[in-house]
Amino acid sequence: MKRSTFSSSMLAASILALGAMSAPALAQESVDMGSFAAKNAELYQKLSFADLVERVSPAVVSIRTEREVPIGGAMNGQIPPELERLLPGLRDRFGGRSEGETRRAFGEGSGFFINDKGNIVTNNHVIEGATAITVVLNSGDELEAELVGTDPETDLAVLKVEPSREQRYVNFETDAELRVGDYVLAVGNPFGLGGTVTSGIVSALDRDSGLQYSDFIQIDASINRGNSGGPTFDVKGNVIGVNTAIISPTGVNAGIGLAIPADVANSVVTQIIEEGGVSRGFLGVSIRDAEPEILEAVGLEDAAGALVANVTEDSPADKAGIEAGDIITELEGQAISGADELTRRIGNIAPGKRVKVKAFREGRERTFNVTLEKRNLARVNGEPEAAPSAEAEEMAERLGVSFRTLDDSARRRLGIDEEIEGVLVADVERDSEAEAAGITPGMIVMEAGNKKVSTPRDIEEAIEAAKKKNRGALLLRVQTRQGLDFRALPISS
Repeated sequence: MKRSTFSSSMLAASILALGAMSAPALAQESVDMGSFAAKNAELYQKLSFADLVERVSPAVVSIRTEREVPIGGAMNGQIPPELERLLPGLRDRFGGRSEGETRRAFGEGSGFFINDKGNIVTNNHVIEGATAITVVLNSGDELEAELVGTDPETDLAVLKVEPSREQRYVNFETDAELRVGDYVLAVGNPFGLGGTVTSGIVSALDRDSGLQYSDFIQIDASINRGNSGGPTFDVKGNVIGVNTAIISPTGVNAGIGLAIPADVANSVVTQIIEEGGVSRGFLGVSIRDAEPEILEAVGLEDAAGALVANVTEDSPADKAGIEAGDIITELEGQAISGADELTRRIGNIAPGKRVKVKAFREGRERTFNVTLEKRNLARVNGEPEAAPSAEAEEMAERLGVSFRTLDDSARRRLGIDEEIEGVLVADVERDSEAEAAGITPGMIVMEAGNKKVSTPRDIEEAIEAAKKKNRGALLLRVQTRQGLDFRALPISS
């Protein structure tokens, strides 16, 4: 982005120049501006968004959540000797807590109705780990919401309530053809202030999001905490994005808001509603962008593509004959600009579909017919995971969640820092108690029952220890995309 070079000295010079102008010249300029405003009064009137806001606001809701979180603090549940001597009431007052004690925490966000069935779109991070979700309508009425499903990889979630027959909803504009400079409106619940509307423009497109399957739209309409999950509208009242994040050194609006594009959101939300979750295609390659030097070296100066760095054994790519060193240039007849585009397009194709992949190898283009498989976290861009032990399989069946060791291969694939130690959540069964507890694939379990863990066996031992204490759940400390948090894994079954 180019920075303005208009210095304070230049500003002072401009002010001095204006001061040196004759009075008649200033008066003439004033008359000209007034004439311009008079001639364009109708244009100014049309710039009001009042009619649009009146139409779409009833579809936007506030979302309130409740969570059970461990009582924190420097003592971390441990009672120092000097507090042991205090009476129990004073001990609690000054911070001594029994192991596993929790408190109720509250959160807020935004969302919006997308159909007459009562489905509401919001962000996954708004409702993640919630034990209760309440939707507050534009009218002030409150409804208890059911979680339909989530997709942490795009940070989207779908709720369901029983709506009235008059409930309004809005539509995704999947062919928005946005341009930088287009007007947009953001509607949501910043700082708990329901029904707030801000306006701005599209500041940039295709911003890196850190999400594997979506870029961001950057807007300068004011977005603050609590706007997450709310809609970004175009001037026709169609949803062109889902407000998700801000970039700010202070945590409040700094003019940089980020939204998930409507075409991505619509595809994900449709799958969640129809299937309860999202299934993505799996090709089975580790890829990166092919630099111009590499393209030139193989004779593709005027092209682009994704360089295959590694092929997972027995994956769809391996079965089709794709090899390390191939440069994938097309998928289903459309050019591939780089690794991110290939990843997202493969992820948007349903498992089981046969696709045509074109790749450049040894001076000529080759075509491969590949039948995609279901993407599984344990196999993404790496070697197949070793067969799980009988204990691990039994635990996965009983609890609805499977774990795997966080090895170097998994760290590289998922971009996990070496400093983070723990156990990887490999898969979570749909509609299981683990899913309801907010446990999602890709999380790192760092502690179980207040003890550090490094293998799935450590978690199994923590479960057995918790059962001996007649606990119905095991407290997990986890690393999520938003940072450190806690989850309570039900273990009574």
